[in-house]
Amino acid sequence: MISIIKTGIDATNKDLSIISNNIANVSTNGFKRSDAQFESMYFSHHNNSTHKARGMGVNTIKARQSFAQGSLKQTNGSLDLAIMGEGFFVVGSPIGSTAANQPLKYTRDGSFQIDRLGNIVNNDGLPILGKNENPITVVTKIIMENGKIFDQNKVPVLNEKGEQVTVPKITTGTINLNMSELQVRDNGNIDVTYGKNDLTITVGKLLIADFVNEHGLKNIGNARFTETPESGEPIFGEPKTINFGKILPGHLEKSNTDITSELVKMLRTQHAFSGISKVLQTDVDTIRKFTT
Repeated sequence: MISIIKTGIDATNKDLSIISNNIANVSTNGFKRSDAQFESMYFSHHNNSTHKARGMGVNTIKARQSFAQGSLKQTNGSLDLAIMGEGFFVVGSPIGSTAANQPLKYTRDGSFQIDRLGNIVNNDGLPILGKNENPITVVTKIIMENGKIFDQNKVPVLNEKGEQVTVPKITTGTINLNMSELQVRDNGNIDVTYGKNDLTITVGKLLIADFVNEHGLKNIGNARFTETPESGEPIFGEPKTINFGKILPGHLEKSNTDITSELVKMLRTQHAFSGISKVLQTDVDTIRKFTT
């Protein structure tokens, strides 16, 4: 009997842990809440009795994640992005590190920035991937030389197709221009304007991924996930195409945790824990009574 009661205590503890994690991440961008799941345990009797099985308690199984869309908060940040619909942003490995072959990560947290090398990265400095699973680099200063565009190190600036950017109208002379504006379109194009609207270049295109079974993804913290055999391999695509959502610039997707609902669940689970604890104490007292 005690072992059966113990499974109930373990189950309520697990439930409280998951609820507490949901509440703790109510302000985390792109966080997806989880719900504890349980199944009954059975002990089979290999005899001639008509009663073939009896309950042996409850067993905790893998928590189920909810990938419902979180609320959207307007920030007007040029690199604050939300996905309206299906898909995840693709996060790569640290650039230039020994951990370059780490598995790709996937997130709905679209709070990005530009690092000192011009790469678009998340808050932990990990690159956000674009077309062909390559990091997206923004050139902040360009040189127009005889109609061809170079960065400040005289490296040719390429467009999203991998071709050097040219300005047919300017065939002679050298002009230096600084970045004046960055805009992300709803189809994932990243457009950079230099000078006073002198030149706009599409420097990259966001890559997004989806899965056959997103509930099978492994949660690795910080609102990031990795693929598993259960989730299946990622399906890569472009925003605003079939089966993929569109990008909403200037917005962030907030946690999909409903704080009121989680608090109600916590109170209910605490009551359950209290009740199971009293049953355990009663059982212990009964055993002590008959053994003393």
